[in-house]
Amino acid sequence: MGRIIMVLYMEALLLSVLTIWFLYHIIKKKKIFRWENAPLDMRDFVKRNEKRMNMISNGIIGIILIPAFLRVVLPAVQDFPNINSGNYLEVEGTVTSWNYSDEDKNKTRAIGIMDNKTKKEIFVTVYSKGIQKGEYLRVRYLPNSRYGEIKENK
Repeated sequence: MGRIIMVLYMEALLLSVLTIWFLYHIIKKKKIFRWENAPLDMRDFVKRNEKRMNMISNGIIGIILIPAFLRVVLPAVQDFPNINSGNYLEVEGTVTSWNYSDEDKNKTRAIGIMDNKTKKEIFVTVYSKGIQKGEYLRVRYLPNSRYGEIKENK
Protein backbone atom coordinates (compact mmCIF):
# COMPACT_ATOMS: atom_id res chain seq x y z
CA MET A 1 0.00 0.00 0.00
CA GLY A 2 3.03 2.26 0.45
CA ARG A 3 3.63 3.08 -3.23
CA ILE A 4 0.05 4.12 -4.04
CA ILE A 5 -0.21 6.19 -0.83
CA MET A 6 3.01 7.96 -1.79
CA VAL A 7 1.54 8.72 -5.24
CA LEU A 8 -1.67 10.03 -3.66
CA TYR A 9 0.11 12.37 -1.26
CA MET A 10 2.60 13.58 -3.90
CA GLU A 11 -0.37 14.53 -6.11
CA ALA A 12 -2.05 16.21 -3.14
CA LEU A 13 1.12 18.13 -2.26
CA LEU A 14 1.63 19.30 -5.85
CA LEU A 15 -1.99 20.42 -6.18
CA SER A 16 -1.79 22.20 -2.81
CA VAL A 17 1.31 24.13 -3.85
CA LEU A 18 -0.21 25.06 -7.22
CA THR A 19 -3.48 26.15 -5.58
CA ILE A 20 -1.64 28.31 -3.02
CA TRP A 21 0.42 29.85 -5.83
CA PHE A 22 -2.74 30.53 -7.84
CA LEU A 23 -4.61 32.08 -4.90
CA TYR A 24 -1.56 34.22 -4.03
CA HIS A 25 -1.46 35.55 -7.59
CA ILE A 26 -5.20 36.27 -7.55
CA ILE A 27 -5.12 38.04 -4.17
CA LYS A 28 -1.99 40.08 -4.98
CA LYS A 29 -3.33 40.75 -8.49
CA LYS A 30 -0.12 39.53 -10.08
CA LYS A 31 -0.24 39.38 -13.85
CA ILE A 32 0.64 36.35 -15.92
CA PHE A 33 0.89 38.44 -19.08
CA ARG A 34 2.68 41.79 -18.93
CA TRP A 35 3.08 43.98 -21.97
CA GLU A 36 6.60 44.96 -20.84
CA ASN A 37 7.74 41.33 -21.21
CA ALA A 38 6.12 40.76 -24.60
CA PRO A 39 8.19 40.53 -27.79
CA LEU A 40 8.57 43.88 -29.57
CA ASP A 41 6.24 42.99 -32.42
CA MET A 42 3.48 41.91 -29.95
CA ARG A 43 3.71 44.72 -27.38
CA ASP A 44 0.89 46.84 -28.78
CA PHE A 45 -1.46 43.87 -28.96
CA VAL A 46 -0.58 42.69 -25.43
CA LYS A 47 -0.86 46.23 -24.03
CA ARG A 48 -4.38 46.61 -25.47
CA ASN A 49 -5.53 43.17 -24.30
CA GLU A 50 -3.46 42.61 -21.15
CA LYS A 51 -6.37 42.74 -18.71
CA ARG A 52 -8.55 40.45 -20.83
CA MET A 53 -5.69 37.97 -21.38
CA ASN A 54 -4.98 37.79 -17.64
CA MET A 55 -8.66 37.37 -16.76
CA ILE A 56 -9.08 34.54 -19.27
CA SER A 57 -5.88 32.76 -18.21
CA ASN A 58 -6.79 33.05 -14.51
CA GLY A 59 -10.26 31.72 -15.28
CA ILE A 60 -8.92 28.73 -17.19
CA ILE A 61 -6.36 27.92 -14.48
CA GLY A 62 -9.03 28.26 -11.78
CA ILE A 63 -11.53 26.08 -13.66
CA ILE A 64 -8.91 23.32 -13.89
CA LEU A 65 -7.11 23.72 -10.57
CA ILE A 66 -9.91 24.21 -8.03
CA PRO A 67 -11.92 21.06 -8.95
CA ALA A 68 -8.70 19.03 -9.10
CA PHE A 69 -7.82 20.30 -5.61
CA LEU A 70 -11.25 19.37 -4.30
CA ARG A 71 -11.15 15.92 -5.95
CA VAL A 72 -7.65 14.93 -4.77
CA VAL A 73 -6.53 16.94 -1.74
CA LEU A 74 -9.68 16.90 0.41
CA PRO A 75 -10.17 13.10 0.17
CA ALA A 76 -6.44 12.60 0.84
CA VAL A 77 -6.72 14.69 4.02
CA GLN A 78 -9.85 12.80 5.06
CA ASP A 79 -8.04 9.48 4.53
CA PHE A 80 -5.05 10.39 6.70
CA PRO A 81 -6.63 9.01 9.92
CA ASN A 82 -7.64 5.85 8.02
CA ILE A 83 -4.02 5.27 6.98
CA ASN A 84 -2.78 5.73 10.55
CA SER A 85 -5.36 3.31 11.96
CA GLY A 86 -5.19 0.84 9.05
CA ASN A 87 -8.89 1.34 8.34
CA TYR A 88 -9.21 0.23 4.70
CA LEU A 89 -12.19 -0.99 2.72
CA GLU A 90 -12.05 -4.11 0.60
CA VAL A 91 -13.78 -5.04 -2.63
CA GLU A 92 -13.73 -8.41 -4.33
CA GLY A 93 -15.08 -9.03 -7.78
CA THR A 94 -14.66 -8.88 -11.54
CA VAL A 95 -13.02 -5.99 -13.38
CA THR A 96 -15.62 -4.15 -15.46
CA SER A 97 -13.60 -1.16 -16.67
CA TRP A 98 -9.89 -0.41 -16.91
CA ASN A 99 -7.47 1.89 -18.68
CA TYR A 100 -5.81 0.68 -21.87
CA SER A 101 -2.27 1.84 -21.15
CA ASP A 102 1.00 -0.08 -21.51
CA GLU A 103 0.38 -3.54 -20.06
CA ASP A 104 4.00 -4.42 -19.18
CA LYS A 105 4.84 -1.50 -16.90
CA ASN A 106 3.71 -0.76 -13.36
CA LYS A 107 1.56 2.36 -13.52
CA THR A 108 -1.26 4.07 -11.71
CA ARG A 109 -4.44 2.62 -13.19
CA ALA A 110 -8.10 3.47 -12.67
CA ILE A 111 -10.30 0.39 -12.64
CA GLY A 112 -13.91 -0.48 -11.97
CA ILE A 113 -14.78 -3.64 -10.05
CA MET A 114 -18.24 -5.21 -9.73
CA ASP A 115 -18.47 -6.01 -6.02
CA ASN A 116 -19.69 -9.57 -5.38
CA LYS A 117 -21.43 -8.65 -2.12
CA THR A 118 -23.27 -5.44 -3.02
CA LYS A 119 -23.47 -5.92 -6.81
CA LYS A 120 -22.34 -2.29 -7.23
CA GLU A 121 -19.46 -1.09 -9.37
CA ILE A 122 -16.63 0.37 -7.28
CA PHE A 123 -14.02 2.58 -8.97
CA VAL A 124 -10.52 2.51 -7.46
CA THR A 125 -7.04 3.63 -8.45
CA VAL A 126 -4.30 1.02 -8.13
CA TYR A 127 -0.60 0.78 -8.98
CA SER A 128 0.00 -2.35 -11.03
CA LYS A 129 0.83 -3.94 -14.36
CA GLY A 130 -1.86 -4.47 -16.97
CA ILE A 131 -5.34 -5.41 -15.85
CA GLN A 132 -7.90 -6.88 -18.22
CA LYS A 133 -11.68 -6.86 -18.23
CA GLY A 134 -13.07 -9.97 -16.58
CA GLU A 135 -10.15 -10.55 -14.18
CA TYR A 136 -11.13 -11.42 -10.63
CA LEU A 137 -9.46 -9.12 -8.08
CA ARG A 138 -9.48 -8.45 -4.37
CA VAL A 139 -8.51 -4.81 -3.73
CA ARG A 140 -7.92 -3.03 -0.42
CA TYR A 141 -8.51 0.72 -0.75
CA LEU A 142 -8.93 3.99 1.15
CA PRO A 143 -12.59 4.99 1.63
CA ASN A 144 -12.45 8.65 0.56
CA SER A 145 -9.75 8.90 -2.12
CA ARG A 146 -10.35 5.36 -3.43
CA TYR A 147 -6.65 4.66 -3.89
CA GLY A 148 -5.71 1.07 -3.13
CA GLU A 149 -3.65 -2.02 -3.78
CA ILE A 150 -4.42 -5.37 -5.34
CA LYS A 151 -4.31 -8.06 -2.66
CA GLU A 152 -5.27 -10.99 -4.87
CA ASN A 153 -5.45 -11.52 -8.63
CA LYS A 154 -7.16 -14.70 -9.86
